[in-house]
Amino acid sequence: MGIGDRAYMRNQRLAREPISVTAWVVGVLVAFFILGLIQESAGASFLGWAMLRESSPMAWQWVTHGLLHDGFWHLLGNCLILWWTGAIVEREHGPRALLAILGAGTLFGALAWALTGLGGDRSGLLVGISAGVYALMLVALLDKLDHQITLLLFFFLPVTLKVRWLLIAITLFTALGWAFAELPGRHAWPQWHAAWNDSIAHSAHLGGLVLGWLAYRRLNQTNLRVQDAQGYVKTSEPDDASAIARDAYAAEEISSGTNNEAKSPASLTKTQARAELDTLLDKISAGGFGSLTVGEKRRLEELSARLR
Repeated sequence: MGIGDRAYMRNQRLAREPISVTAWVVGVLVAFFILGLIQESAGASFLGWAMLRESSPMAWQWVTHGLLHDGFWHLLGNCLILWWTGAIVEREHGPRALLAILGAGTLFGALAWALTGLGGDRSGLLVGISAGVYALMLVALLDKLDHQITLLLFFFLPVTLKVRWLLIAITLFTALGWAFAELPGRHAWPQWHAAWNDSIAHSAHLGGLVLGWLAYRRLNQTNLRVQDAQGYVKTSEPDDASAIARDAYAAEEISSGTNNEAKSPASLTKTQARAELDTLLDKISAGGFGSLTVGEKRRLEELSARLR
């Protein structure tokens, strides 16, 4: 495919990027929250089918309870984490993996809540997609433990820390909340009383974290097998034109210096030059001409001249 075959060179409008699955999920959660407000204002009860009730749970409620939230801040917290980590999972593993992890985490969290969670004189109701969001968070961040992130505490106080410490803090808070707030009430032990009183379903969060860890291990093993297979193919076919094209500019150019003689377009066959040109044009199609580095722009001109 040459430069003249590109849609943007034929004055055709490029297809608009589809809305991500992450955005769709956030939109559905916001829609159900608005329906909840309508329900409360009207004094009706048309969303009761989605809540998970400890006394009489229905099969679908083990997942549908994630559609409902207990107030604006509950919704906002889950949507912010979902928007951040869900986009990472969708980009790295695909939309199916995103939905599978979100659904399985929500279900696993509900099971953990039913077995070890809020009991006694608590409400006996579970709502919120927090467990699924916690599962996504682990899958998205476990391979980025040394990355630095900045959080806005209370939406105005910036705090920078490594991902490792964020996950440790969240896991510790969840485990302590489960052990000192929920477990005693669930089992009504005379020797063990709740010392931490809140209405947070820490047990569901803990179940989501466990599922997220298992999903990460599973995805990581799958990726390693794929990488091994790709490595075998590359070793078996060292003359592949696409591999040569990628190697020609894989290293990001720091300065605007000229390319070395080993990468001279004159030394490439037309097949190799066209393959490298197609890769650069694909980058322009995805991110615009401004996404190219200085060296890549010069390379584009050189390759175009080579193919004339």
